[in-house]
Amino acid sequence: MDGIVFGLCALFGVVGTVLSAREAWRQRSRNDYRIARLARTVAFGVCTIGVIFAIPPVEDLGESMTGMNNAAKLGAHFCAVLWCGSLQLMLVDWSYNHEVLKASLYARIAFAVCVLAAMLPLFVATTGESIEFTTEHAAVPGVTVYLMIYLTYVAVTCGEIAFLCFGMALSVRRSGHVWSARGLGLSAAAAILGVAYAASKGSYLVTHYLGHPWPLHAEEIVSPALAGLATIALISGLTMAMVGRRIALRKASVSAGV
Repeated sequence: MDGIVFGLCALFGVVGTVLSAREAWRQRSRNDYRIARLARTVAFGVCTIGVIFAIPPVEDLGESMTGMNNAAKLGAHFCAVLWCGSLQLMLVDWSYNHEVLKASLYARIAFAVCVLAAMLPLFVATTGESIEFTTEHAAVPGVTVYLMIYLTYVAVTCGEIAFLCFGMALSVRRSGHVWSARGLGLSAAAAILGVAYAASKGSYLVTHYLGHPWPLHAEEIVSPALAGLATIALISGLTMAMVGRRIALRKASVSAGV
């Protein structure tokens, strides 16, 4: 199931990255939202790389090429942190005024760096031939702590993404930009699915620590499905918002010409 879910995510990621990069290139001379356009393209790109790492045959290939167990999982988790962080930077650039923009950007960059700095030594200290960084190996304390740090970051950032996207969707709908509003609304729903993914995986780890875990096979179905749906919906929603904004600008220029 992981191969199908993450393969489909990779397909959406490639399309979203190409469209976003094309839009950023076309609008490179404009100063408005330059950080947001770059951050969106980076987010789609690293997301695509991350979900490719999560495809089982690619994961096996990465481990055989590097000679390091769990190399692909580490890459996928790092890409997920960069994906969430880039989306935060994009939405901060869209949402906040220039007086607080720099401080807001630095705060979120520092948060992501701290999370990555905490994950890496745990990975190095815990990884081994018989250990996988999955809920199946939740009995290993290092795996549980590593995953909980990662999942907490995902939950916090996705919560903020949902809040910002929902607020922006209401704002642009009042301005009459229907497609942008729909895209941002879909992005907010996708971010909520991201929170649900973190809650699903995290709840298994917590209940396993307490001695009463819910069925592992159910978690291994629910969590990847939530992650896949969140990724596909978020890329689709932000692409809709991007296309909707372009349509609105084109209509405005035509009206001005008339």
